[in-house]
Amino acid sequence: MHFFKSRIFKFSFILVIISLWMWWDLSQAYNNKSIIYRSFVIDSEMKKVASPSATVSIVRSNDPALENPCGVTDEGISYQTIAQMVRRAVYLVDGTGLRSIIKSGDTVLIKPNIVQWDSSGSGGVTDVRVVKALVYLIDSIAHGQIKIIVGEGSPRPYTTFEKIAAPTITPWIQLFDVPGYQQLKTDAQKSGIDFHISNLNGNDDTNPWPELDTVYVPGGGQATLQGGKYLVHRDVTHASVYIAVPVMKIHKDVRYTGAVKDQIGLAASSRYGFSKTGGVPQDGNAHHLDHTNLLATTWHNWQDKEIVDLATIARIKFVVMDAITCLDSTKTPKYGGSSSTPNIPNINISNRIKMNTIMAGYDPVAVDNVCCRIMELNPDDIRYLTLAEKVGLGTNNPDNITVVGATIDQTKRLFRYVQPFSTTNTSSYGQSNRTWLLTNYYLTSGISNPMDYPFISNEATLAPTAGVNGWSLPIYFTDDQILLNDYYTTLGSQSAVSYAFTYFTAPAAKQAELWVGSDEALKIYLNGTVVYNYSGTRSFTGNQFFSDDTCIINLQQGTNKLLVKSYQSIGKYSFSLNICEVQPNPLYKGNRVMGLKFTTTGNATGVNDKNTSTISSFELKNNYPNPFNPATMITYQIAKASSVKLVIYDISGREIATLVNGEKAAGTYTVSWNAAHHSNGVYFYKLTADKFSQVKKMVLIK
Repeated sequence: MHFFKSRIFKFSFILVIISLWMWWDLSQAYNNKSIIYRSFVIDSEMKKVASPSATVSIVRSNDPALENPCGVTDEGISYQTIAQMVRRAVYLVDGTGLRSIIKSGDTVLIKPNIVQWDSSGSGGVTDVRVVKALVYLIDSIAHGQIKIIVGEGSPRPYTTFEKIAAPTITPWIQLFDVPGYQQLKTDAQKSGIDFHISNLNGNDDTNPWPELDTVYVPGGGQATLQGGKYLVHRDVTHASVYIAVPVMKIHKDVRYTGAVKDQIGLAASSRYGFSKTGGVPQDGNAHHLDHTNLLATTWHNWQDKEIVDLATIARIKFVVMDAITCLDSTKTPKYGGSSSTPNIPNINISNRIKMNTIMAGYDPVAVDNVCCRIMELNPDDIRYLTLAEKVGLGTNNPDNITVVGATIDQTKRLFRYVQPFSTTNTSSYGQSNRTWLLTNYYLTSGISNPMDYPFISNEATLAPTAGVNGWSLPIYFTDDQILLNDYYTTLGSQSAVSYAFTYFTAPAAKQAELWVGSDEALKIYLNGTVVYNYSGTRSFTGNQFFSDDTCIINLQQGTNKLLVKSYQSIGKYSFSLNICEVQPNPLYKGNRVMGLKFTTTGNATGVNDKNTSTISSFELKNNYPNPFNPATMITYQIAKASSVKLVIYDISGREIATLVNGEKAAGTYTVSWNAAHHSNGVYFYKLTADKFSQVKKMVLIK
């Protein structure tokens, strides 16, 4: 018996040693960022939830409903006007003034965007007056009975610990001192508000780490290198309600920064570092965000995935968007004159755009979608927004977003994306189409001209169906480069050709720019005609992120077919592709054609051409479900291109929501309406299109 106990003990000891070794090996693999990353999934695996409906309010300073309106470019806009704008924007979305999500005894964390030393009104940081208005609105729900924390994880060191970790970064005197938050703290506490300011990197002067929680991303997260977990301040994790208050501006790396992007600030700089990408010496630089990096010869963009992971952790309940003053071309002000200090008057900031606008909504993705359209960006070009929708953080589909208050057309201004323009700049490019139908690869040994060889007969006229005749299910690639070598795992270094296919719908017949990148030969068919043919080799790694070339193509209204024939001999077998507006001004190039939608099915709704069945009549269908609580779907049919309006009315005939208002191509459409903030009763929905008009009834029962 003693013999067996001894053997069991030795075996157990060996298992412990092996386990410890494996733990050490995996931890080293994490710290060295040597984790194997799979750059694609079956698209259906990404669709966690259906895209919900959302309401976003837009309130401008000239709104006649305000007591103190002023011009939308007025430099002298007062706090009183801003406070009225914030209150109106909130009430347009939530008629209870946030009482539906906040109650007495709650802890509310307000997260502004304060990442640099700029004054309110510069556009570089959230205007303190917007935060102040929100603080007083929240406190009015239960005066002194709601703990309100304004928290930010700035890359500016403030504590002794942070200054040691970041000796080359200009420190703040105290947290939030420049934007005026210390005065807000003094005034709020004097008025009896339970108000606090929190350094989300850790408030303790020398030992901030005990304030941080290890938070696991539901579902494992998107940024593989982070292992599905992040170090985040407990004021974030313990808050009852989390409200994002970003400032609307351009970002050179991700094109646009707002509600979703601002959550990158939750990664505590006391562990991740003071650019959040280098770590801190006290931690042996073990933790850091990766953003963009190279693994061997394969490029991966981790920043979008880290943004979405941290936005998932944030659990945003509400967004108030500061668009009082905005920035284009960069996320930081460009001061005029010979000095670059914040003391120079705001009027000298060359990339500053005065908007005097507030937006609000429950859905951070929807709020960002509306902001992008106001800036005349295409939301489908914002990589982290499309990913955020895929994992269920909100809707990026304009058909599912109801805008109340001012309209997008009334508010929009053309923003410069980045300066200077470059096809290798991430902000210039927009976003590659990422979902494709793929064939197997075809070896080219013994074939002299493989790109001209018909591996599939009649390749120009292909119109495949997912999962049929050797075509794959829709495959979603997680980066702008479509990394075929990751998909064709058995190919290795053999020379081969393969095909990738997608349909897309275009809102109108027009010219567009085809933006293309690849490492080797590439042939592209559009509606059966070769529109691009490259036969050489080129570098498509490192700095050559997205696009090597552009050419003019002609789109047909409705469904279009796009086939990519790709060749590998010595490269890493990748390509990228986007279809952009023709834009002669280099400050605005690289925007995907607005309204263009890629799809892997040939019968996409909203189009009518030779590839789809003919729709001969206008029709408003019965909503489903009916009765409903709180959301219902409304389907309508358009016989020809028309100006379409779909409006909701209450029992008294008062218009309460506009679901659709604009030009639509012939086709069948479905939109949703979420009535969570409306009372029980009978409602009517009316469709007007061309000379057609029809009204139907629905019932909300909670």
